[in-house]
Amino acid sequence: MKIRLLQPILVILCIYMLVVLYVQVNYTYVTGIISECDEHLKKEKYFLTNEHGKLILGRAKPPVLPRRLSDIKSTHYNSVYVISTENDIASEKVLVYNNTLYNWQTFKPHVQLILFTNNTSVSEKVNCSHWNIFPVLFYSDSGIPTIKAMFKQAKELYNTTWYGYFNGDILLTEDILKTLEYVSSVLDQFSNASILIIGRRINVLNVTSEEVREINGIKESARSRGSLHYIYAEDYFITNTHFPWDKIPEFVIGRAGYDNWIVGHARCDLGAIVIDATETLTAVHQDTTKDETEDGFTSADARYNFELLQRLPRRFLQGLTTCAEWKTFRTIKTGRIELVKRDDKHKDCTCKN
Repeated sequence: MKIRLLQPILVILCIYMLVVLYVQVNYTYVTGIISECDEHLKKEKYFLTNEHGKLILGRAKPPVLPRRLSDIKSTHYNSVYVISTENDIASEKVLVYNNTLYNWQTFKPHVQLILFTNNTSVSEKVNCSHWNIFPVLFYSDSGIPTIKAMFKQAKELYNTTWYGYFNGDILLTEDILKTLEYVSSVLDQFSNASILIIGRRINVLNVTSEEVREINGIKESARSRGSLHYIYAEDYFITNTHFPWDKIPEFVIGRAGYDNWIVGHARCDLGAIVIDATETLTAVHQDTTKDETEDGFTSADARYNFELLQRLPRRFLQGLTTCAEWKTFRTIKTGRIELVKRDDKHKDCTCKN
């Protein structure tokens, strides 16, 4: 099947707790990742690593993409946006976020970067051709942005087919582009329906900067020592322009309780088409020795989302990834991506009032 040229795809890749990383390492790090901001760094490639707890700036090889991704014309894909927000970063997470930034830049020119921040010093340092900077308009009392507001701001700023959110410790491969390309090619069968694409992550312990420098290194780390995460956790949301984010409560990112509710609400109350892309979209979660769920459950505002949920219909079980009515998969013979209606939904997926 011949894939038609797509409308621009906008994916918001959200790095939660990232901007302080810029502040910690100052302008050296920003120019390290965004080398085109400085004339004297235009011909250099840098990568920030964490060695024995210290930040060092070292020269790295240019990112290597698989041949098929390198050959994709820029007219097929456009506008992948990264949103950054301010908070503290644990020392063991420094390398994780460095890896994520480096990984996401490998999708240029298919990827564009956007920074939502109210930190003027950070804005000044990253104000170059690689970043589009906008203020955070809606957030909790502790300064954590709401996922609803970020999607709504993105839709107001950019007119495109897809809008997405990824946690900032997630590494991606060209699978995201291929999956969105295929789903875009079959959108006609869904008319003007709201679409939500979700999926499970693959947990990989201690991903190294060397592995991240090539897309194939990320794939190999997932294949050799990765484990598929639970069905009750969603680390990314991709929605089309018709998805009604105005009907989603003011949940904050990085705190527990909201992901399953959004999926269940989309299925049971909004009539959205929910697609599980686990089998075709590789999303590698960089595990560390730190308890990955600690901040979401033990921080000062950990119960922010739960307090909202107490006033809402129960939708947790209906929001499992295995409750999605549709799923993408790869054919055995050709490896081509297909979309099918799921016949193995979890027993608790039935919507109840």
